[in-house]
Amino acid sequence: MKAHLCIIFLIILGLTCSVTSNQVKSLSGTILYEGTYQGPVKVLLYRLHESSEGKVRRLSKRDIYGAEDPYKILILERPGSYNFSHLPPKHYSVLAFMDVDKDDRLDFSPSEPFGWYASQSGGTYSLVDLTESDQKNVDCLLRTPAHFPREDKRIEHGALRWIHGLPVLQLWGTARERGYAHGYLVGKQIIDFFEFYIIEDAWHSAKRYEEIFVPFLEDHLNCPPEFLQECDAVVKGMKDSGIDTRVKSLEREFNRTDLLAINAYIERRAAFPVSQPSSCTQFAFWGSLTQDSPQKGGLIAARNMDGECDVRKVTVSHFLLFAVDPAEPGYKRWFSAMWPGFVGTISGINEEGLYSMENAGGTGPGPVKGNIVPCSWVQRDILERGGSEVTPEKILNRMEQFKCEGGGVTAPGSIILWAVPYNNQEVPAFVYEGDRFGGAMRIPSQVRPFHSQNIMASNHHKVYGYDPDHPGLSFGKSVSFSSRWRYETGMNELEAWSRTGKALGLSEAKRLLQIVSHGSTEYSVIFLANQMKILVAVDDLKTDMWDAPYLSWREYQFEELFAR
Repeated sequence: MKAHLCIIFLIILGLTCSVTSNQVKSLSGTILYEGTYQGPVKVLLYRLHESSEGKVRRLSKRDIYGAEDPYKILILERPGSYNFSHLPPKHYSVLAFMDVDKDDRLDFSPSEPFGWYASQSGGTYSLVDLTESDQKNVDCLLRTPAHFPREDKRIEHGALRWIHGLPVLQLWGTARERGYAHGYLVGKQIIDFFEFYIIEDAWHSAKRYEEIFVPFLEDHLNCPPEFLQECDAVVKGMKDSGIDTRVKSLEREFNRTDLLAINAYIERRAAFPVSQPSSCTQFAFWGSLTQDSPQKGGLIAARNMDGECDVRKVTVSHFLLFAVDPAEPGYKRWFSAMWPGFVGTISGINEEGLYSMENAGGTGPGPVKGNIVPCSWVQRDILERGGSEVTPEKILNRMEQFKCEGGGVTAPGSIILWAVPYNNQEVPAFVYEGDRFGGAMRIPSQVRPFHSQNIMASNHHKVYGYDPDHPGLSFGKSVSFSSRWRYETGMNELEAWSRTGKALGLSEAKRLLQIVSHGSTEYSVIFLANQMKILVAVDDLKTDMWDAPYLSWREYQFEELFAR
């Protein structure tokens, strides 16, 4: 009897072990790297969470930066093959980095080789499904962006310099001359920004970029000849500099369309319907509000640039100040806070103190339209030609020269704060709200905060496409919580300060930018217009969220940016 029981027990145990062995999976692949760095490689396996309905939550940047611990970690002596075994049949993602400094964490300063498994070239971190079977060839390609060189670089009509700790690209001469110097001096960083931000972060796939955005750029844009001339010169300068201009994820050479993709990256919102954006915030105040501060009534404009937050932090490492001095008769010098490759700007100031900075905005329903002039060129053109005497009517008239076939100017849906130094004029700051079908100017006191000497903007329109009886909607669609929250927070602070008679100065501008940030601000700008002083704060390269307005501020007089 005991013998029979032992046999039965062994049969049951064998069946149990068989079932258990069938319920565990394995995942394997190769860590690929072609660079010169050396060091151990950490392979990070993340087990993805699932909802009660079985929906898989993909890995976020916050998770990668430490909010989520890896499920398992392998350490390889060098790049090569790896294998994770005995895994529950779930969904996973795999990332890897070379720990060059051997401190057990990913670093971006200097950048350590970093990559992940992506199902498509140029793709973001893909999920790996182990629910049915083992997975092989889960390969990760480690890559490293090239930071700006620390020594000054010079060429005829251009110089790359470090001023107060930030890189400044000085360009002068004709459009061709400036473009050539631009491409020659920062060509490698242009490739980096294109590959790691435009393809990886914005499009999540080289194939999607080629199949959707390239045809849109070639068929729907109407770029002025001067714009294309400078773009062609940038590409020529890149090639002549001797760098490798091959885009690895596309397996071809970088070309003019790719440069247009950089300059028209916000026009992605015009190529097809996208969810309501939730990004930047801006303010301006002047006159009686700043009279008792060191600004003595002068205008202060401030912006948070949010949302361009790639996981490699290239929008931080490659942040670039431009100081552009056109040789064309009557054109004004202008400053820009953007990234390498930008011939236009969506964050600019000219020599007379005209300030123009864009926030993502909403758009009404309707088809994709053609004859689009990129917003970055529209703003640059006005900065080059406009002065401190501008009014809402003058700016609107100038903008409407760039209408697309839908009748509007800013095809992706944009909110642009325009401002000039305050010299007792009635309206020194105003906001343009528009899309591909139309637009309108908003002036102070038209909406809250109800004060004639301040104005603010987040990412939803307040007059164009807006119904005051339904404040939570824009063009009949729900406004994002983030945009409403940031507007309400800043508005309430401004109104409280007005009621209590608080003098507004630089400290208050910084405070406003801090309270409306939420971990996605890659850089912030404050412009003391009457003093022609620019302050810039840029996020750091730590593997954490983007908190620019809480970090160090660098001060520049407009003229010192142009000193050769």
